[in-house]
Amino acid sequence: MFETIIIGNPESCRTEAEISDKSGRWLALVYEDANGWHTEVLGDWVKQVPHSFDTIIEDAKERLSHYVNRRGENVPAAMTVGALSLWLILKDDGTAMGVRL
Repeated sequence: MFETIIIGNPESCRTEAEISDKSGRWLALVYEDANGWHTEVLGDWVKQVPHSFDTIIEDAKERLSHYVNRRGENVPAAMTVGALSLWLILKDDGTAMGVRL
């Protein structure tokens, strides 16, 4: 019913979980920064969402917790946009997009 995609957002300098419905409509954004976890719900669709959506949000947080640079802190100097995006999606197992870096 819902799909969660993890992205490295170089503009916001953070790793984000984008949650969409089965039609591809973007519903929410989950991320962590120095102030803690945030969930941005897009539009007023939340009035119609099942209670299980809270579980989807918690799952997104758990998935994001494995991305070591998710908060975008201490960015290495002189990174290109592409390098920054990859840096943001580096996981605690040393991989990004399934490739060991």
